[in-house]
Amino acid sequence: MKEASKAEFKEMYFKHGGERDGWSASYWEQFYENPPKPMKYQVEEPPSPEHTRMMIVSDAAEHRLFFMTEEAEESFFGR
Repeated sequence: MKEASKAEFKEMYFKHGGERDGWSASYWEQFYENPPKPMKYQVEEPPSPEHTRMMIVSDAAEHRLFFMTEEAEESFFGR
């Protein structure tokens, strides 16, 4: 993962996220547009074409955007 600016994080969010997966413009607005305090951003490009499931993990100081395969997501979340 590499450190990114908010603009780079936003670009990845809208490039790879989609309404059908819950990554809407309103979700961005609610959770990422106006954070209550300064945040750091980390991004990772999809490592392969099979890594189609965008994930974002956030804590009190940082948002991390990365990708999983559908199989890994199903295994991880027990679907």
